[in-house]
Amino acid sequence: LILSAILYVLSITISTAQLNEGLIKFEIEVSASNPQMEMAVGMMQGSTMNLYFADEDVHSEMNLGSMMTMSTIVLGKSEEVMILMSGMMGNKAIPTTLEAIKEKAPKGPDADFSVELIDETKQIQGYTCKKAVLTNENGDEMFSWYTTDIEINTIGQSYHNEKIPGFPLEYNTSANGLIMTISAVAIEEGINKKKKKELFSTKIPEGYTKMSAEDLEKMGGM
Repeated sequence: LILSAILYVLSITISTAQLNEGLIKFEIEVSASNPQMEMAVGMMQGSTMNLYFADEDVHSEMNLGSMMTMSTIVLGKSEEVMILMSGMMGNKAIPTTLEAIKEKAPKGPDADFSVELIDETKQIQGYTCKKAVLTNENGDEMFSWYTTDIEINTIGQSYHNEKIPGFPLEYNTSANGLIMTISAVAIEEGINKKKKKELFSTKIPEGYTKMSAEDLEKMGGM
């Protein structure tokens, strides 16, 4: 239940227009409104996410405390996707494609939320952000502070609702009583060529066992 909640929370599409290569570092605060998730909160203290982006390629690295780490590499032109998971299940590599992910998605992220764009601004790491409030069908509210000054191709990696016209530098999301608040704490421009080649490789790293997306789905991880 905890693993399914975490993976769902991580999959709640970005759009946007200026900075198009670099690194955004996020800190993740975790809390729970469901007693069943209290153990997960303790294990996930100190969680972080690094998001590397260049042209059409994206590499996100999530460190979820002592529970697990997960990297997702998406190559925009070839539409290849590699998911690397390390934790309770060992080191697993799940190669897939954007098309396969889209086929598995029962509906888009917009379906469950209404979005209200608020005329309110906030400075986050030197970027002017505007606020959006998302409300789901149960009346639960979430927020997103987004900027139009960062351009990232995040098809297949969903961090906010497509109705929001920008990239989120701070937002919150929840599932099954597990609540995450994700905030940008540093933004770096550019990536050197050697690092870029390593980041956007879909080769299975040494020490990882290949796992099919179908097997992951059976375990409740899709």
